[in-house]
Amino acid sequence: MKFIFCFSAILLALNLSEASAQEDESFKPNGMATGLIFANFHQGISSASSNASAFELVRAYLEYKHNLSPEFSARITLDVGSPDDISPYSRIRRYAYFKYAYGEYTREKLKIQFGLISTLQFKLQEELWERRYLKKAFADEFKLGPSADLGASVIYDFSPSFKGDFTMMNGEGYTSLQMDDAFKYAVGLTHSFGDQFINRFYMDFMKNGIAQSTYSWVSSYTHKNNLNLVFEYNHQFNNNLADGKDLYGYSMYGKYNLSPAYQLFARYDILKSNVMNEGENPWHLAEDGSMMIGGLQVIPVKGIKIALNYQDWVPLAANMPTQSFIFLDLEIRL
Repeated sequence: MKFIFCFSAILLALNLSEASAQEDESFKPNGMATGLIFANFHQGISSASSNASAFELVRAYLEYKHNLSPEFSARITLDVGSPDDISPYSRIRRYAYFKYAYGEYTREKLKIQFGLISTLQFKLQEELWERRYLKKAFADEFKLGPSADLGASVIYDFSPSFKGDFTMMNGEGYTSLQMDDAFKYAVGLTHSFGDQFINRFYMDFMKNGIAQSTYSWVSSYTHKNNLNLVFEYNHQFNNNLADGKDLYGYSMYGKYNLSPAYQLFARYDILKSNVMNEGENPWHLAEDGSMMIGGLQVIPVKGIKIALNYQDWVPLAANMPTQSFIFLDLEIRL
């Protein structure tokens, strides 16, 4: 598989060099810098979360894109945030990671990316959800795969309604270094029915002693550009390369546009795990549960989103309490 991938890349490079020689001489290289900020204020309203109240700068993205030619471009993005594994009292510390750093080739129906690229496992889901500043997509939220990784991806539009993608990546994500020869391979197919229906199937596979595989399916329905409903199902076998430990669940979300500036939205997720042969309870029970989100989003001016919303987490373990919050979330695009 690796030999075929590398051989194809060499042939592609030869074709690209030939195409670049015929480049439009009237083109002038250009670039643009952008920024993105996520922030919120939240207040716990259940007994288990009543002491949780704070203003929070969740993260900021600093990005630059440069078009080198009509076909070649490059992108670099810094993700500035706090690691998940530090004490809550240390959240004031910020660490910058290279979230994306890749070159891209686009020509007609073909797109190729190489470097620290965006993975395609839940990219469509994030686009349909539209509120990454409020909560991550299901697979990202519950760590079924990274949002970026070192590798290469190929996307091809077979027709206006059908496209496929293939990715070869390290598998550890953009905050980890690859120190072994185990790679993750992923393939996805997306089919659109006009402007109303979108269906996508995705699967990936990696093996390092134990084989891990992930499957997801997402379906979206839009009615008159006002109502959008989405359902997705995710199942990961041998989570974190642990034999017999599976994670699975689904996410349902939707929106209704009251006007160009006001939008109602809601989402419901549930995450579950299997029972191991030697156990009585699911192996991931302490972190299994359901999540509900609902609220109103306002766009006062282009580039700013504000959402007043309710969020909760209901553990599946009977001895763990429900946590409920009121959030005021903010997204600023620069």
